[in-house]
Amino acid sequence: MMTREEKILSAINPATQLGIEIGPLNRPIVNRQMGKVRYVDHVTTEELKRKYAQDPSVDADQIVDVDYIWGEKRLPELAGDEAPFDYVVASHVIEHVPDLIGWLREIHAVLKPGGILTLAIPDKRYCFDYFRQPTEPAQVVEAYLLGSRKPSLRQIFEFHSQIVFWQGQPGWNHEVEPDDLARLYTDQVAWSITHQASIDHAYYDVHCWVFTPRTFFHLLRTLTALDLFDFKLVQYHEPTGCEFFVSLEAMDLMKNPDDRKAIQLESIPIIDRDVPQSSQCESSLKVDCDAPQDSQPDVEDASILALRAELEAEREARRVAEAQLREHQEKIRRLQEEHREKVQQLRQKISNLKARAENSENNIAAMQTSKFWQLRSYWVRLKAGLAGDS
Repeated sequence: MMTREEKILSAINPATQLGIEIGPLNRPIVNRQMGKVRYVDHVTTEELKRKYAQDPSVDADQIVDVDYIWGEKRLPELAGDEAPFDYVVASHVIEHVPDLIGWLREIHAVLKPGGILTLAIPDKRYCFDYFRQPTEPAQVVEAYLLGSRKPSLRQIFEFHSQIVFWQGQPGWNHEVEPDDLARLYTDQVAWSITHQASIDHAYYDVHCWVFTPRTFFHLLRTLTALDLFDFKLVQYHEPTGCEFFVSLEAMDLMKNPDDRKAIQLESIPIIDRDVPQSSQCESSLKVDCDAPQDSQPDVEDASILALRAELEAEREARRVAEAQLREHQEKIRRLQEEHREKVQQLRQKISNLKARAENSENNIAAMQTSKFWQLRSYWVRLKAGLAGDS
């Protein structure tokens, strides 16, 4: 039976090719000893180490050095003269990207014609997305037309309100009973997180898209028919653990569009229904559906996984509390600013009144020293004396 790495690498040869791995974190599929590879993530290495410093599932000291920070700039801009590449590897990444079509097109833009994109994709039937509805083509098309750069509020709420664990595990490799699955968050917590996301406009990392092999290939066929997909399928490995694997080949866009589309559609299988995993799967395999894994992952007991879930819940609560604190601090800042403005206005009024009073006093003093004032005063006194004599 092929290992996980063998499935991912089966269509590429890192030793002789130049490639990219997206989101390797501390467990890259292709390490730098295997060949020339560039690592891509959404933030710097230092920021990743801070983010995962308290995560028991990630050895922050082993996080690889990030070469390209993919976010504000497009991938072709980041790659520059190093492109085109022979391959791109992305393990448990495609489900996170807000604009799936745009993401695939940027990857196609840095690949050679015939270059390979290899994906490891979680199967919703075997991970915490169990109760979520599979992604529809209309949702992906909408995100592309909107140019989405962050998960939508709907996606954030759906993710937090519906993700589940089985016996403390986020992923499994067999059929389960729905009643055996436990929600990680209540609706109230999901609402609090989503409401905060609507206020602080921060990036909340969730599974934007949910797939099984059948729904994933249906999506690819739909996008191909719409001329929104620029690859053909060259390899597909059925689900093992909580994931399945596909390798896509970048099409030469200079070829006849009708011929190209025919080749693409012929390569993508039509699956009538998703079948359960083969009984030959290793019964002891436990896979974390949100991170790359080694070919022989360590088995984590339920208590550790439950602790991780509790830690994640605490992080979310802390993030909400910090956002509320920032909101209160902003209110205090605005009140202080308003107070300073009112004090300044009052001081200006007092200053104006003092100036007017001083000006009046100066006018009176000037009048009192003027000849007119002196003659008038003499006349008033004289008049008063005459009145007294009479």
